[in-house]
Amino acid sequence: MRILIVDNTLDRESWGAADICEHLRAVSPGVEIKVRRAPERDLPASPQVFDRVILTGSRTSCLHEDVWVTELDFFLKQVLDLNIPILGICYGHQSLVRVLAGRQSLRKSSKGEFGWVQMKNTGGSRLLKGLPEEFYTFSSHYEEVHALPAGATSFARSDLCEIQGYEFSDRPVFGIQFHPEKNLNEVHESYHDMKKRGDGYLFQRPQDGAKLYDETIGRQIFANFVSIDR
Repeated sequence: MRILIVDNTLDRESWGAADICEHLRAVSPGVEIKVRRAPERDLPASPQVFDRVILTGSRTSCLHEDVWVTELDFFLKQVLDLNIPILGICYGHQSLVRVLAGRQSLRKSSKGEFGWVQMKNTGGSRLLKGLPEEFYTFSSHYEEVHALPAGATSFARSDLCEIQGYEFSDRPVFGIQFHPEKNLNEVHESYHDMKKRGDGYLFQRPQDGAKLYDETIGRQIFANFVSIDR
């Protein structure tokens, strides 16, 4: 299996999507992973040679327009036309909706969601198969999807975000607003960065990471995605 990770991150220390690669190699030994940098305009000419595509998060606004964003949207249209299973995480989750339904389906919420957030698995999703009805995971966003394209249904929510995940009934397209790929150290670093900027008070349950973090959440989600047919 060949998996393409479209890395949308801006912070150099996050380049390469090492956390996602670790999960994929754990759940699918022998998988071939290619990581390409969308902000560097490094996307493949065609996604046709890949069996799966994963889109990472980014500090970039989902409402922002730039040359690399336009090129990313064009690439995503190719992936969708080829019916290649695709998973968008955070910015990637928003980007898929931007392509399928337009920017009017996206917005900046009045209250951001950062830290250890309780997700409510509302059931029925192939992506969350095997997960409990409620679980904690890391979240970091102001912007969100507030209206879904035709054919998509929501499968997860939190107290501050109604659409934490969606999937389509007629195509292998999935989006999650939260970050199951992040490990405990990455979340600690995110919290300390927020504290330095003076907005650490927004971070939910910063002292409870060791108790709330569950590596199997990310493992199960990525295992489910890898096993999904077209």
